[in-house]
Amino acid sequence: MKTSVWKSLALALPLLAACGGAPQQGETPADSALETQQAPLTTPTATVRFLTGWSHSQHGAIVRGGQLVVDYELYRMTDCHHSTYAGQQAWDTLAYVRFLPGGQLFSGSVKQATGSTSFVNKPFEVTVPTDATSVETWFFTSGRTCTARYDSNFGQNYVFPVEAQSPSAVAWAGDWGGSFARDCEHRAGLPDPIIIDSYVMERACKFVEAEVYVPGVTDAATARPELIQAQVEFSVDGAATQYRWLTYQWRVGNNFRYRWSLDAEPLAYTPWNAYAFGFRYSTDGQSWYRIANGAGPTGGTARTVQRNF
Repeated sequence: MKTSVWKSLALALPLLAACGGAPQQGETPADSALETQQAPLTTPTATVRFLTGWSHSQHGAIVRGGQLVVDYELYRMTDCHHSTYAGQQAWDTLAYVRFLPGGQLFSGSVKQATGSTSFVNKPFEVTVPTDATSVETWFFTSGRTCTARYDSNFGQNYVFPVEAQSPSAVAWAGDWGGSFARDCEHRAGLPDPIIIDSYVMERACKFVEAEVYVPGVTDAATARPELIQAQVEFSVDGAATQYRWLTYQWRVGNNFRYRWSLDAEPLAYTPWNAYAFGFRYSTDGQSWYRIANGAGPTGGTARTVQRNF
């Protein structure tokens, strides 16, 4: 497996792309590929997300001695957002994180002001104790003129396992595919550029998929996709790089497949000419394996989604 050298584009991104075939059932990549791609892991960082619609997800293994980031959507629970004092909003949301069996408890605000009346999520980060086997989280929103509310999974709290050590590093990623058709069926291979015309915009599915192989994770008897951090990194018309979490689909042979869905609303109602993009994968949140038009730490030149409507 050959690692491509990064070549700057006008849309400069640190990206990667597929190289060679995916490991299939009963097969593993060549030893030389593993030695090339598996860099030593640094202090692992995992993220747990709590979204509107009362869904939550884990991205990466929560590891003893590592970092845990709690990302809470402020507008998941809005009961106190009308609370004011002297003309200013007077409410806050606190995250509580408790590790077991030691009972170490941490708390902090997940609210950050961006103006006098506008706020965004503020990630809350803690260090995982070295004796932890699990972690539970809950949230408390209160204000000066409102009834306080708990977000605690109906009093059971949100519980996640803590691992004794990090999983293996990502060994391979590739096999681009997706769908830009009305049947929404995955098709192997991906054109570059991907053309979004009026037909695709109005009538077709729009998603990109790729696979990743992590020894001991993607080929394990029990599928645990939460141990892998998978993101799309993209730039719109040369602007700053943005990151979005990919969605796990299912196991394919010894690989996991992840999807990037291109949302119709920003494509239709915001100005843009081209997206430059690639995928990246990690098991520690620090060292990333990228794919775009190459594969490795940089991923080669970015792939493109081009507007034609």
